[in-house]
Amino acid sequence: MNLDYATLKAEVIKTLENTQLMILATCSNNKVTARNMAIINDELTIMFQTSGVSEKVQQITANPNIALAAGNMQVEAVARVSTNPVETQKFIDKFKAKFPDYYEKYSGMPDEVVVICTPIRFAMYRFIDGKPCTNVLDVNENSAYRLLLK
Repeated sequence: MNLDYATLKAEVIKTLENTQLMILATCSNNKVTARNMAIINDELTIMFQTSGVSEKVQQITANPNIALAAGNMQVEAVARVSTNPVETQKFIDKFKAKFPDYYEKYSGMPDEVVVICTPIRFAMYRFIDGKPCTNVLDVNENSAYRLLLK
């Protein structure tokens, strides 16, 4: 069943804005790891800060395909470590407003980097009319649809 792309996109953005932590899953060399990350968003783009020498950055460098999850939302995305000062400043402004304590504690560390996650697909699990389903926002195809689960 097709859904209105703009409506579902607005719901996803609102959900991201209200989300503090997401589970980030990364993988390289057949090793999958997951951890909680404090995230901010710019529309559909998800960003977080971490140590540039962390295992997650090593895995993202080797394999940029990642997954994020929070509540009933799952995200497939492509991640990259940002070296763009404009992107980094946009992140800092939003991160400082959303997480002032984390900003003070971590942002001054010399090896901190910003990771930009460009989404491919959002899936939001729902019960509608007593039936399980998933609302999907396919960013690459600019489409939105509902999958009924059996």
